[in-house]
Amino acid sequence: MRTSPIIAILLAATALPMSTQASAQTQEQGPRPSPHDDQSGEVFAGVDYQQGDYGTGAKVDIVSTSVGFAVRKGRVRLAAAIPYLRTTAPVDVVVSQGGLFGTPLLASGSNQTVRTSREGLGDATLQAAYDIPMAGFAATLGGGVKLPTASRAKGLGTGKVDYAVNAQVARPLRGGITPFASVGYTILGKPDGFAVRNTLSGTAGTRVALSSQTSAVLSYSYEQSASRALADRQSIGVGFGIPLGHKLQLGLQGEAGLSRGAPDMKLGLRLGAGF
Repeated sequence: MRTSPIIAILLAATALPMSTQASAQTQEQGPRPSPHDDQSGEVFAGVDYQQGDYGTGAKVDIVSTSVGFAVRKGRVRLAAAIPYLRTTAPVDVVVSQGGLFGTPLLASGSNQTVRTSREGLGDATLQAAYDIPMAGFAATLGGGVKLPTASRAKGLGTGKVDYAVNAQVARPLRGGITPFASVGYTILGKPDGFAVRNTLSGTAGTRVALSSQTSAVLSYSYEQSASRALADRQSIGVGFGIPLGHKLQLGLQGEAGLSRGAPDMKLGLRLGAGF
């Protein structure tokens, strides 16, 4: 089965804790090399909800609704997306899309527990990936840039540009089973008032084909915190990819945190339409 452009791009550029990310993992884990004249495109939309205290001592709620598109020409794939965020969090917490463009938090370390609600556009992302020919494996190199379109005053972004690179490899086996692993590195812009660091992240798991077009994914993810005031993130995720028609694909995901820095729970839905 050919990899959906949106799924492959999101996977290559996020290293997927959810964040990506079980819903994005519900398709082929790791794009397969395709003919150079192969081209396709997809528009997509999704919504995610997550909650937890992330080690801040106060409950944080985040709802993110995103839209975007992805295109593929041969082994090269490009994608762009922008989210709309609604958050309720302590006043000293910034909802940053660092960490390979997931939704980690930055905190000043003041232990402020007074919560405030904010909403508005998040940070736009531009991503690219290249499928590497490798006999018996599906391998990809990806990179991306996060543009500071979110309001820094509202605490919806850092106001800085972030860059990310990652690599992933998958090994298709008999019986529709595909183990995979990915590693990523994010270079964060330095926002005023926060001490941040560049972050490493990684994901490992298995995709299981339930039918010719339906699949399930189980994964474990680790992501280093961008702020020393917060703990690193560890989580497990599960997701399903379900075809709704010839060019429509639904992705469902769930995630449970294993560490103080992770959300207690995260739920997501994705809908992609090919063209």
